[in-house]
Amino acid sequence: MIQSTIKRYLDRYQDIKNKLGLHTANTEQLNELILNQKSDLNNYYMAALGLSTLLLRLGAVVSLCKKLHHLDDKGDALFMKQVIDNLRETLPSDTSWRTIWEISATNDTHWSNPLVKDSNGQNILGRFVKFRNDFVHQSIRIIPEHIASIQKSMVLFDEMAKLAELFENTSISLEENKFYFNTPTEKYCLHPFLQNGEEEGLPYLFQGLYGNKTEAKFINTHFGNEWPDTKENDGLEKSRQIATASLEPTFEPMRQALRGGAGQVFDHSERIAYYQECFVGRDEELNKILDWCQSDSKNNVLPIYAEAGMGKGALVAEVVEQLKSKNLQVPVLYHFCGSGMQNSLHATLYHLILQGKKNQWWDTSDEQVAKKLERLPSKYIDLIHFFQLLLTSNFKSPRNNKSGNLIIIIDALDEAAVANSTMRLSDWFYTYNEKEEPQEDWRSSSNIKWIFTYRSSSEGEKQFYQLHNFKEMESIEMLQPLKGLGENAVEKALEKFKVSKEFIAAVIEKGKITA
Repeated sequence: MIQSTIKRYLDRYQDIKNKLGLHTANTEQLNELILNQKSDLNNYYMAALGLSTLLLRLGAVVSLCKKLHHLDDKGDALFMKQVIDNLRETLPSDTSWRTIWEISATNDTHWSNPLVKDSNGQNILGRFVKFRNDFVHQSIRIIPEHIASIQKSMVLFDEMAKLAELFENTSISLEENKFYFNTPTEKYCLHPFLQNGEEEGLPYLFQGLYGNKTEAKFINTHFGNEWPDTKENDGLEKSRQIATASLEPTFEPMRQALRGGAGQVFDHSERIAYYQECFVGRDEELNKILDWCQSDSKNNVLPIYAEAGMGKGALVAEVVEQLKSKNLQVPVLYHFCGSGMQNSLHATLYHLILQGKKNQWWDTSDEQVAKKLERLPSKYIDLIHFFQLLLTSNFKSPRNNKSGNLIIIIDALDEAAVANSTMRLSDWFYTYNEKEEPQEDWRSSSNIKWIFTYRSSSEGEKQFYQLHNFKEMESIEMLQPLKGLGENAVEKALEKFKVSKEFIAAVIEKGKITA
């Protein structure tokens, strides 16, 4: 079914392209077409945009439903928020569908191919959406003056047409009035984003929520007509798609996950408890970190790096607990990067902001700040700017915080790089222009102190995290790198077992722990 729909659009696109000879047209020939066959070229653009839009939206729906199918019981709060923001809270646009595809297929080899970025940092989906917006708003027109843009768009359309290959060896079946996407090995329910409309067996693709988000509209993937058509079916309840009956059963669990899920998804208490059981022999390192956390040192960035298994996580977990203790009472925001949604610097920002909100460390006297805390920005750049604003102007230090400092700890940056390697820690330390390009450096005041842990001390790793650009780096020899436990530390750890010197020596040798 779906192959025939895509084939229909693809054949029309290829037929018009071949008739106009566009596959071999040079600049002079294309200029002739613009001057003498403008209507034919316009038909080519309509066919190309129709095919590309269908592939974009249908691909996004398949990626979305596949991701939803594979989510575990805890879900993914960041993913849920992005879905709701793009499909429930606003009328979906091609930009929204591109975002849905990008956040759904990040770790899917087959469906993530269109997400590969070029040298300008754009993927094919982003380039298509940008062109479509420029064309629709007539920033690019079929005129000789725009011939360079027209030539580029023809290359782009051929790239988009190749996305049809994603649907090879697949099918969409209708079972009990729900559409399913079938591959040779798996099956995903596409309901409610693809539904059976008035024409029996023809899939209608979710287009948006209208009427103050009460009515869902769909577009026919074969004929392009909208369903329901309010002009023809005004007042006919049977022809209307009521959102509460159609899409809300899907969106409501997402909203519930957001209401109570953030604390569940980002709850590090079990990890900290585990680390505390493992914490031995690091008193000297711990005390140096705690002293620095309470100091007025202008160097407010502390990296802790080492090979895997040296105890970086256990060390900073103990730092967190000590800072929170009654003896110190120094405010600390912390995040332990891990698998799933935690494996992202975007998600980490959400967590840090929500932690501060929960502890009432953000000044909300500014109405705009208060509103943003209730509805956090979705875009990564907007979230970065908001976090910068909170740290610069809205940190409300607790009365019992004698140092006036706020400590921010992020453990296992190498884990955060796995899900999205394009996000770098240095992103947080720039301001951005309207094109979302880094504009100038941003630095927090010295009372905001940062602790980052990551594997390896190689120059390659430093380059990836781009910490080498920071002039405010604190140097503590025993943390850079963090070395294995020495003999004294092992003796202390095994003290209660009253083991022999020979046993301790064997443990050190067996574990290859440096003295």
